[in-house]
Amino acid sequence: MATDLSRVRTIVVTLMENRSFDHMLGYLSLPPLSHSDVDGQSLDPAWLDSYTNYDEGQGFQPFLSTNPYTLPKDFDPPHERPYVAEHLGALQNSTFPMNGFVSAIPKNVSADPAVRRLVLGYFGAEQAPTNHFFAQKFLICDRWFCSLPAGTQPNRLMAMSGFSRIELNQTPLPEQELVYDWLTAHGVSWRVYHQGIPFFTLMPRWIEPILFDQEHFRSFHRFEPDLVNTPPDDLPKVIFVEPTYGDAPHVGPSTDDHAPAGISDGQEFLMQVYNAVSTSPSFWKGAVLIITYDEHGGFFDHVSPELVPTKPPQDGLYPAFESLGPRVPAYVISPFVKPGKVSHYVFDHSSMLKLLGEKFGDGSYSPVVDRRAVRSVSEVLQFDSPPLDAPSAPAVDGYLARRLVPPSVSVPPSHTPLQQAFRDAVANMRAYGAGPDHKTFGPLMQQLEPHGL
Repeated sequence: MATDLSRVRTIVVTLMENRSFDHMLGYLSLPPLSHSDVDGQSLDPAWLDSYTNYDEGQGFQPFLSTNPYTLPKDFDPPHERPYVAEHLGALQNSTFPMNGFVSAIPKNVSADPAVRRLVLGYFGAEQAPTNHFFAQKFLICDRWFCSLPAGTQPNRLMAMSGFSRIELNQTPLPEQELVYDWLTAHGVSWRVYHQGIPFFTLMPRWIEPILFDQEHFRSFHRFEPDLVNTPPDDLPKVIFVEPTYGDAPHVGPSTDDHAPAGISDGQEFLMQVYNAVSTSPSFWKGAVLIITYDEHGGFFDHVSPELVPTKPPQDGLYPAFESLGPRVPAYVISPFVKPGKVSHYVFDHSSMLKLLGEKFGDGSYSPVVDRRAVRSVSEVLQFDSPPLDAPSAPAVDGYLARRLVPPSVSVPPSHTPLQQAFRDAVANMRAYGAGPDHKTFGPLMQQLEPHGL
C-alpha cells in the first residue's frame, strides 16, 4: 500500500470502451521494442499455435492491424456474458484456453472470414501514438482485468459501485448506489466532465442532476480551462472524464473506441485528457490519472483471467461469475510513477474504488470491495523519489489528418440493448426538459429531431 496518499490531491478517472490489452498494448513485447517485462504478443510459432482460433475449419492467428481509423460497417463483435464464455473457452486445470474469439462471432454480424479475423488484430506504436506515449512515459498494468467476463453495463457498475445487480445490458439501467453517492456521503467533492451523453443517463434518477447540476456535471470543453484557471484546492477531489459513446446518439465522431469505430478519435480524446491534466504545473503535482477500458469488446487477449469469483448481490438474480474478465489496457499517469514501468499486480476496476477508500474512506470503500482479491491502485504509486515532471505530448496532427470525416450527427440503430438504452435515455432527457434550448444538450437535441429522437 502507498505510504503517503496525502500528496495525492486529485484522482481523475477515464473509462473507455471495448478493447483488450493485447489488442492495444501487446505490441510492446514484439521487435523492435522487445519489452521483455510486458506479457504481450509473441511471434514464437508455438505461442501462435497455442492461441490459434479455429472457425469453420480455418485457423486464424494474431496479426498487426495497420488501419486504426475504421472497422467494417456494423462490425461490433458481441461481448456479453454468453459470448465472453466462448471467447475464454472451457476452464482446464484452472486456465482458460483463450481461443474462441473468432468462432463466437454470430454469422449475422459478419460471415466474411477476412472481417471475422479482425478481432485477432493488434495495433503498434504507429497506429496508436497516444498509447505508445503513455507506455513510454508512465506506468502500464499488464494484469488489469475487467471485473466480470461480461459486457458494458455490468463492468461499468463494478467500476462505479463495486457490485452489479445485472449480468447483461438492459434498459433502463436498474437503480443501485454509485461512487457518486459514496463520495457525497463521505464529504468528498466530485465532478463528471462529459463529451456527449453521460453514461448514467441510463439510470433514470441521474437524469435530472446531469441536466441541471452544473457543479457535478459539466461539458468536456470546460475541463482544461477549469483545471488551468482554478486553484487546485478549489477543484473537485475526484473527477470522471467521459468520451462520446458510439452507442449513443451523438454529434461528430465517437471517441470511446467502441467498434465499429477505429481508435484514432479515442487516441485524440485521451491526448486531450492528458494535456488538460498536465498543462497546469500546480494541478499536475498532485494528480493521479487512471485510464482503462470497461471490457475487451470481443478482441483477443491471451492471458487467462484470474479466478477471482464474483457473487451477485442479494437482489442480483444471476449465477456467480467464477473469474475476472479478459485483460484490458490500463495506465496510471501521474508524477508519482516511474516512466516506462510495468506493474504485474492483479487489478480490476474495483482497484480504483480501493484507492478511493484508502484516500477518502479511512482505508475502506465497502466490505464487498475490501474483500475483493485484487490490489489497490495505490500500490503502484511511489513517493520516495522526486515527482515526475509532465513530459510534453507528441504531435499527432499527421496521424489524425488521415481520418475519415464522420457524419455531423450519428444515430446508432437499436440492434443491441445498450443502443436501445441510450435511445431511451434521450427520450427521458427530453421528458426532464432537455429541449433545443438546453445549455449543454440543446444542439444535440435539435439535430436529433429530424431522426425521430
